Amino acid sequence: MDKRPFKIPLIVWMVLLWWTAYSVMFASQVVAMGDTDGRPIAWSRALHFSFGGWMTWVPFSLGILWLVRRFPVERGAVLRALAVQSLGVAAIIILKAAYVYVTDPVFEWYDELPGFGEVLLTSVRNNLMTAWTVIGVAHAFVYYERAREREKRIADIEKSLVSTRLEALRAQVNPHFLFNALNSVAEMVHVDRDLADRMLVSLSALLRDGLKQDEVQERPLSDELAVVDHYLMIEKIRLTSRLQVRRRIDPDCLDIRVPVLILQPLVENAIVHGIARRRSPGWLLIRAEAVDGLLRLAVENSTEPGAPTVAGHGVGLRSVSGRLQLLYGTRARLLLPEVAPDRYVVELEIPLPATAEGAGASPLERVA
Repeated sequence: MDKRPFKIPLIVWMVLLWWTAYSVMFASQVVAMGDTDGRPIAWSRALHFSFGGWMTWVPFSLGILWLVRRFPVERGAVLRALAVQSLGVAAIIILKAAYVYVTDPVFEWYDELPGFGEVLLTSVRNNLMTAWTVIGVAHAFVYYERAREREKRIADIEKSLVSTRLEALRAQVNPHFLFNALNSVAEMVHVDRDLADRMLVSLSALLRDGLKQDEVQERPLSDELAVVDHYLMIEKIRLTSRLQVRRRIDPDCLDIRVPVLILQPLVENAIVHGIARRRSPGWLLIRAEAVDGLLRLAVENSTEPGAPTVAGHGVGLRSVSGRLQLLYGTRARLLLPEVAPDRYVVELEIPLPATAEGAGASPLERVA
């Protein structure tokens, strides 16, 4: 048995509050008019009369709202809606006349109670416009409800689409770099089995991370760098002294959350398209600093002098750029600044949580 307490809907409280306030205001007008005419009316009498008349509109208003929700004026149903609502107005006028006729001994609406026909005619004059005004207000409320529901549905759809697109982009990156790493291990097996074994350990770590079936789209920068370390372990063994890795990481940035697999594609791009093509040793630099409300990440590498500049539009960079746009919109950027001919740089600008709208929420919650 459900023992939860019954909660009165907010709309009921709103209607009750409105007609209570209106009754008090009307009573004040009755008192003021009595004073002006030289026939003072006590507040108790005015409130008794006002509440007795206007508070009947509480159930009438709720009934009208129910009717408008069922039969709103909308495209393709205008005549039906107006017909149904006209019947509702007629019912209210009749019920109001019957209420006045029956309660006249209590509230003394008339000095001498006339016949029901005259009471009904007075009800038409007094309640026709009020009823249609309430119908108009009810339509505004119903349209507002529909707009809110439509916004929520759109937000849910956008959230679902963003999540799907993010997972699709991650799915593009995972096999791409994992297969490259596997090829490097396969080459080393024929050269040095001990080194190949170490490479397999790093590769297993990459596999565990890359094949996770979770919906987490961000993680601390320190975790992202740990994944990069596993990849670099494999590449340093394969390239030996041809690869020199440098870092300039601000320690305060290590706990900042960044998109999953945001750095590894940039590092892979630098090695495959830059350093691996060199005949002489090359270097790779990873930078991270927080400046002006942004986390600035950069992967910089040496290139072979005279070699053509890498276009930078491969699967990895497209994935990084696409996920930045989905997660942060225009607040994040992937930049390819022009530098010296023997250097290639990819920079990322990611908004810090404290400056991002909806700080503390996940990226999908912020889209949503």
